Amino acid sequence: MHKFSKYFILIVLALDILSCKKKQDTTLGTDIQPESDMLLAEISDTATIQMHSIKHPKSKSYQDQFKYLGSNQDLFFGRTNASIFTNFSIPNGVTNISFGNDAILDSAELVLTFTQSYVGDTTNAPLYEVFQLTQSLDKTASYYMDTMLTYNSNPIASAKRRISKTSGFFTIRLPLNSAFASDIINNPQYLTDNTALHSVYKGFFITTKNTNDLNPNTKPGSLMKIDLDNTVSGVYVYYHNGSFPSSKQPKQYRFPFSGDQSSRFNNIEYLPNSGGTNLLTEQILLNDTNKGKQALFLKGVGGTKLVLRLPHLKNYSDSCPIAVNRAEVTLKVDPSYISSLGNYEPPPQISLVALDESGREIYIKDQYYSADLLKFGGNYDPVNKQYVFNMSRHVQDIVSGKIANYGFYVVVANPDKLYVIRRDTRAERVVFGGTDNATYKPGFKLTFIRFPYDK
Repeated sequence: MHKFSKYFILIVLALDILSCKKKQDTTLGTDIQPESDMLLAEISDTATIQMHSIKHPKSKSYQDQFKYLGSNQDLFFGRTNASIFTNFSIPNGVTNISFGNDAILDSAELVLTFTQSYVGDTTNAPLYEVFQLTQSLDKTASYYMDTMLTYNSNPIASAKRRISKTSGFFTIRLPLNSAFASDIINNPQYLTDNTALHSVYKGFFITTKNTNDLNPNTKPGSLMKIDLDNTVSGVYVYYHNGSFPSSKQPKQYRFPFSGDQSSRFNNIEYLPNSGGTNLLTEQILLNDTNKGKQALFLKGVGGTKLVLRLPHLKNYSDSCPIAVNRAEVTLKVDPSYISSLGNYEPPPQISLVALDESGREIYIKDQYYSADLLKFGGNYDPVNKQYVFNMSRHVQDIVSGKIANYGFYVVVANPDKLYVIRRDTRAERVVFGGTDNATYKPGFKLTFIRFPYDK
């Protein structure tokens, strides 16, 4: 063989060996990686997204100070009634209240402080009714938004009222039945402490559910957030001592809704088939998931939530492992569902939660890390009118086979892992474009790097 040919074959073999070694090398870097072998980030926004609306199952109403009250007839979501169960108490540390043997009732009222947070139109005057409970409240109990306690069917207050100002706060003031109030001041044996008080006066059911003149286009009504712990909220008894005009000194006593023995929760009656759009009712009542291609309906206080599925995530790692940099879900508000009358702003925050094999809600991995919470998202962007989530850690575990992909829910809740379980803190609602909406359809964008030699 010619010497040149022998040297040529040796050079080719050496280059081939060097080339194979380079493919086996797992260290990345421009100093050792030829440009043709560099791993470049890829972006995919073509993954299949399946979404539809469902009715929210029963959710807990927590026993804290803020509760919703009112009725709202929404043009797209139908009717919602928010009622309050609460007791009133003797202030902490006070015992043996006495109004005096000669106490004479002048009047009594129930006052609720309005926080100015609401959905709908507060200029209406709904019919407020207050009923006495025949079933005791329990501050240690778990109450749900569909819980209904028993009460006397004869109201001790029934009046149409608009919001007014009391001591600098916006309030709802409801006159109480004089017989009820007289019983309080004339029976000091029940005013020794809260155990005695609550054995007789078990609490109230406060509601507007019997308001029958709401109209979504002219008089929609509202759901108002009430502060039961405000220093103005409470049951007021106005009285005087002495029987002669010269000795009449007007007095008042306030029984608060706050204190060690306070108990309160919301009852939410959501009636989507009472005036709601067919696109909503057919999704949540008839389970017609195809309607989710047109519009997606999300509502707080246990109204509705969204099912979100990304069924083909594992396909990204079929040929080789990938490293996920970002996994963004974008939900765009459909402006055609914004009502012209009333306040129907989107929720300031919403959240994603994952599902396990039995359909129960679990945290998304990105919610575990406080440093990741800002990256996780969920805050409303009023400029672009959308919400964006980044669940890169969670999707990485799915494509790596560490966890299964059972889908997700979109809920009205604070995305922080400490609060996401709560569904009773916001009453807002929002409509997103459906999966076939050309302009406002939801999006999923995955940014990742392939590792073809780690298969």
